[in-house]
Amino acid sequence: MTDRSTRPGLANFALDDEDEIPVPTAQQRAAAREGGERLGFKSEPSDATPKRAPAAARAAVYTANFHIRTTPEDRDRYDEFAYRHRMKKGEAMRLLLDLAEEAEAARAKKK
Repeated sequence: MTDRSTRPGLANFALDDEDEIPVPTAQQRAAAREGGERLGFKSEPSDATPKRAPAAARAAVYTANFHIRTTPEDRDRYDEFAYRHRMKKGEAMRLLLDLAEEAEAARAKKK
């Protein structure tokens, strides 16, 4: 290969031997750390900061899966009802069952 291994017209982003960045000395690192601490940055974690326990996972309320054969129109009505009232589908199912039981009790009273 030649000294000029890149194609003409293309940028060369490789570091040359003379572009090496010097490693900071211990004094430079200490000065940078002090300057950062004066600005409010902490170099090391503070022991005064209380360690918070991770938040407990939410307990699942609706854990049973229930598969129902229904028409697409009824499924859309159910989904729209739950969305319109901003409730979970499990809550919507519970409400439907409660209303069905109330209607059943009302019919039984009339007889």
